[in-house]
Amino acid sequence: MNSKQFLNGKPINEDHKTILLDKNVMPKPISTALQFDKERQSVILQSIGDAVIATDMEGDIILMNPVAEKLTGWKFEDAENKPISEVFHIVDNLTREEGDNLVKTVLRTGKSLNIDPDTVLISRNKKKEYSINDSCAPIFDIKGNIMGVVLVFRDVTKEKQEEALKEKMTADLVQRNKDHEHFSNIISHDIRSPVANIISLTALVNDKDLREDEREFMMNALTTSAERLDEVIIDLNVILSMGKQLNDKKEHIYFSRIVRDVQDSIANVLEKEQVHFELDFSQVDKMFTIKSYMYSILYNLISNSIKYRRQDVPLEITVKSKSVKEKTMLTLTDNGLGVDLNKSGVDMFGLYKRFHADQAEGKGMGLYMVKVQVEKLGGTISVKSEVNKGTEFIITLNP
Repeated sequence: MNSKQFLNGKPINEDHKTILLDKNVMPKPISTALQFDKERQSVILQSIGDAVIATDMEGDIILMNPVAEKLTGWKFEDAENKPISEVFHIVDNLTREEGDNLVKTVLRTGKSLNIDPDTVLISRNKKKEYSINDSCAPIFDIKGNIMGVVLVFRDVTKEKQEEALKEKMTADLVQRNKDHEHFSNIISHDIRSPVANIISLTALVNDKDLREDEREFMMNALTTSAERLDEVIIDLNVILSMGKQLNDKKEHIYFSRIVRDVQDSIANVLEKEQVHFELDFSQVDKMFTIKSYMYSILYNLISNSIKYRRQDVPLEITVKSKSVKEKTMLTLTDNGLGVDLNKSGVDMFGLYKRFHADQAEGKGMGLYMVKVQVEKLGGTISVKSEVNKGTEFIITLNP
């Protein structure tokens, strides 16, 4: 019996482990063919511009291309068979909290995942951060069984920085236009008016036929106009100084602590007026922003609620925060006098606009300052209000 084995009619030489494909073709050792496959895989991996890392079912690294080596700071021979979490980890760039383990999630579900665009990769070796665009997909064998995962990610740090710079330049231009409009209104109405009064009164005071009582009346009016002009100049200086505060370093703040600081600063007023607070920051308490601005915003809104409270009911102020479509929404509600928005809504945040002048002191500066500060933080503010039912301010801030 012939013991030779055949493949497609060609004899297989067991001694040399070669497949005789054709008598005119030199046989190729199986080991050489496998080596050729490895070299081809290496060439392909090196030619890919993205970082590529593959893991087995345990989440241990089994493959890494040169781009991944550069970004993580690990050589493949050092990272091989190590858990991927020892090589790098991924964190949310806004909260600085470590994200879910993508590899474990994909291994468990067998479904591909794309990470959030505001995510950075932190190399445990180089201690360096990169903004990345990343995907993580399962690897299946020919039978459809999952056998590992492959991560493909790209360093988009430069693109992110350029995008952020463009957004900042656009926001600065928009804000400058708003500031210019605000200053134009101040100069046109709030400075020219007292100046015109001063000029007119000065001319009248110099009238030789003026009676002494008339002269005294005009001198008092002249003093009032001068004082009003001084107030406007002081307010204008405060508004201009807010631009300098924007250079303050951003930091992690807690809404609960800011509100407590405001309460401490006006403790005697709160005790006198018997103000009741309801606070809920269970969804969002922490934020990365300018502390002085956030304090000023909450201080002015709380002070406004106290100033325009109803005398017939105890004052209740509710401050809450929540996350809506990746933005932070901060609301402050009271049961005060309220405002008829159909009549006064357009002037709600106007400079020197007052709505209850007969019931409370004030010069209409607080809400204007709140709006300017919210906008300088890149946010928006809106209001809901009903007469004798109360007011709700809704502040939406970008994370």
